[in-house]
Amino acid sequence: MSNFITDIAIGGYLPGDSILHRLDPRTKVLSLILMLVVAFCYRSFAGAIAIAFGIGLAAHLCGAGWRIWVHQMRRFKWMILIAAGLNLLFSQSGESLRIAGVQLPFSVEGVKSSLLICVQLIEAIVLSMALTFTTSPAELTKGFERLARPLKYLKVPVDDISLIFSLAMRFVPLLQQELSEIVDAQKSRGVEFGQGTLMDRARELISILSPVLLGTMRRADLLAVAMSARGFSPGQPRSEYKPLRFSRLDALATVFMGGLLVCWAWC
Repeated sequence: MSNFITDIAIGGYLPGDSILHRLDPRTKVLSLILMLVVAFCYRSFAGAIAIAFGIGLAAHLCGAGWRIWVHQMRRFKWMILIAAGLNLLFSQSGESLRIAGVQLPFSVEGVKSSLLICVQLIEAIVLSMALTFTTSPAELTKGFERLARPLKYLKVPVDDISLIFSLAMRFVPLLQQELSEIVDAQKSRGVEFGQGTLMDRARELISILSPVLLGTMRRADLLAVAMSARGFSPGQPRSEYKPLRFSRLDALATVFMGGLLVCWAWC
């Protein structure tokens, strides 16, 4: 179980049969966008707590264990701390904070704003991971493509953009696997990462980045040859093995989202 948790890539898909797994990807994408907008529009802790209830419910319904959530959230700890620290330093409004008679170089309003930023970032990360945990890259791409179909009337190449989006998502776990293999190979040759001077660390980084870039280009070339061998032609209509269809569960999810929005509006 621990190896499985470690091997999950950021944005990885977890196969399952939960309620969120059975929802149409269009329903999940629209709900994600709506909840993200609401989460970043609120400037009070009462609103953030109200939104956290809906987000926590979505995280519970996706069926992932708490160990997976803890492991995934630990990957974003530095991003959250840096965002909170920058907001704390550059927020000068309000009175200066005093602790035990010592005046600190930031204000009370800056502390509140930094905490609110942390909560909003955590909510956005949880929402995004709940979507990717319960939606495969193929379904997610198909959902975005269906939602963006009106843009075809404006001559926007929606199909090509969705294909690029799908390939980019599929390359994330491949790049992670490639990076892990190269790091293990360099360690087996006696390379000790994180040791020595700054120039030594830069050389170690180059010894990793160069093979990763070459391996990525090799995979991209093989993918292009495979797509060409299968008769892929950009801009041409393609058939679908499983067309998307809304179900009663999607209707119930829409009603539930409407109820949550009404509750959030009163907070």
